[in-house]
Amino acid sequence: WDKLFRVAAISVFSAVGSVLFGLDIGYIGPIIESQSFKHDVAHIDRGSIPSGTEGLIVSLFSIGAMVTACPFVSSYFLESLGRKVSIMVGSIVFIIGSVVQAAAWTSAQLLVGRFVAGMSIGLLSSVIVLYQSELAPASLRGALSTLYQLGITFGILLAAFIDQLLVDREEGWRVVMGIICIPAVMLIIGMIFLPRSPRWLVSKGKRKEALKVLLSIRAEEEAVAEEEEIFQEIERSKKEGEPRWVELFQGRVARLLILGVTLQLLQQLVGMNAFMYFGPKIFSAIGFSKNKFTTITNFVNFLSTFPAVVLADRAGRRQLMLWSSIGMTLSCVVMGIMGLMYVTQVPPNPAIPGDEGKWEVTDASAGWAIAVSVFFFVFNFAFGFGPIVWVYCAEIFPLRYRARSLGVTTVANWVGNFIIAQFTPVLLAGVQFNTFFIFGFFCLMGVFLSAWLPETKGVALEKIQELFDNKAGFKSTAEDRGSCSE
Repeated sequence: WDKLFRVAAISVFSAVGSVLFGLDIGYIGPIIESQSFKHDVAHIDRGSIPSGTEGLIVSLFSIGAMVTACPFVSSYFLESLGRKVSIMVGSIVFIIGSVVQAAAWTSAQLLVGRFVAGMSIGLLSSVIVLYQSELAPASLRGALSTLYQLGITFGILLAAFIDQLLVDREEGWRVVMGIICIPAVMLIIGMIFLPRSPRWLVSKGKRKEALKVLLSIRAEEEAVAEEEEIFQEIERSKKEGEPRWVELFQGRVARLLILGVTLQLLQQLVGMNAFMYFGPKIFSAIGFSKNKFTTITNFVNFLSTFPAVVLADRAGRRQLMLWSSIGMTLSCVVMGIMGLMYVTQVPPNPAIPGDEGKWEVTDASAGWAIAVSVFFFVFNFAFGFGPIVWVYCAEIFPLRYRARSLGVTTVANWVGNFIIAQFTPVLLAGVQFNTFFIFGFFCLMGVFLSAWLPETKGVALEKIQELFDNKAGFKSTAEDRGSCSE
């Protein structure tokens, strides 16, 4: 129990990096709606920031993340510096980005800060689940890897509470950006005392150090066997030489990569971050207190992630993603229908500069139905598709290609994040509540894909390749499995 507690503590603390991700997602929505921010940065005293500019402020963060999540960049950090040091580097970059934003007096300076902060999260999102999964025993790997998403939801919730307290005060948004640096400082200091990944240590020829790490978190017999298994896997990889980038796009690895990219794109395109980034706009549109209801949504998001931690290694990854997708699809259909039937758009007032009009709900019950559907959507995302996609992608790739493949799939997540951030305000302004039918289509795709996936709970990372041997699209690559260095 002492060793299980130790590995759990390591996973919990490293998840502070995902708290930074959540803070950055959560704080920006209320800030771009606040009058102080509009005055200080956008230099407007009435009306709203244009939807295109609003989208850019949110989405430039995603572009920064794409740069460092790009496997050419992330694999350098992950393979050369290691998982542990990469987390520390990401935290330092986060602080730099937050300080640049907090000091902004122009939109250009704020955008630079958003880009730099995005670079930090791109690196952290590539490394944290990998670090957690490589330290966790097979029996707890799902639960401990879901802590990444739990950290994100806690960060979003924390940002909502901080915004509630400070965002409407004069220059309160600057204080918010200063406060969110505190977890980053904690992470830098704490990581000094945490172990390196045993898989990374073995890959660098440091077998004794790797065994020492494993002995601190496993029973002796299990630790020795795992270290030997990792060593044999790496030796097989060495015989084949350093992996070339082109190998990621050949045979079984290419098909796994397509699967991982599809999962990560869907995780964003179902529309969850539309509620995180533009929740205040959506809730004020249906007649509710924008910051209060956004905080409630974030609280639902945080609490609903706990079932994933408990059930990932019991119910399994596939079941959680399947039921999650079904629930999200139903929610989107209800939101779309209610919006079309009971929400009307009031045209912009030409007397108010920057006014883009507003929505009005013609039936109070419909407003509540939409609000409850939002909460139900968030609940379903949080226990399934949110955390489990990260867990699944960290498991399915052979060690030889794992860091680079995770880089590619993480970039896909950020591409989806950029699409949502850039086009949600445009869609809401253009097709209005039809937007939720678009999200519903991607949720339905998630249902079919989840039903197809093989279950990975309790399977050693080195054995997961075998699960795909009888799956459609993978049968022809069953003989290639050995060349993947499973």
